[in-house]
Amino acid sequence: MKSKIIPAAIAIVSILIIVYTLVNGTQLIDKKSDDIFGRKNISKSWMPELPEFAQKTSRVAEAYIYAAQNQDKVMYLACYCGCAGMQHSEKLISHKSLKDCYIKADGSFEPHAAECKLCNDITLEARDMLMKGSSLKDVRKTIDDMYSGRGVGTDTPMPP
Repeated sequence: MKSKIIPAAIAIVSILIIVYTLVNGTQLIDKKSDDIFGRKNISKSWMPELPEFAQKTSRVAEAYIYAAQNQDKVMYLACYCGCAGMQHSEKLISHKSLKDCYIKADGSFEPHAAECKLCNDITLEARDMLMKGSSLKDVRKTIDDMYSGRGVGTDTPMPP
């Protein structure tokens, strides 16, 4: 009798392991995982391929990744680096929000923020506040209060 129970138990356990792996395996793929900086806040389901200029430092890359993945948020944040009317590489740039410092109208990456510490400071400060649970409106107000004295700001609409 013992000789029949052991193989049956092994077969049942094996089936349960296979079913568990199949069911939970797809969930594991969808779960958020560590980003390139070791945090667990960025899903790898859409990790942008950054151009070389956006990888100048890990901090710059971090800001580009956040901006690219959160365009719906950074579009409501003003930038105070002067990019609202700045001469840059023989052309006038007239950004309307922090999003424009990272993403062009055609969806490609804008090189401006790769060279602008203030753009990255604002982006990463906003990210940290949002991750701590602040509302987008509160983040916008705090960013405006903290950075408005540094330069001409973009004409950015307030978040809804």
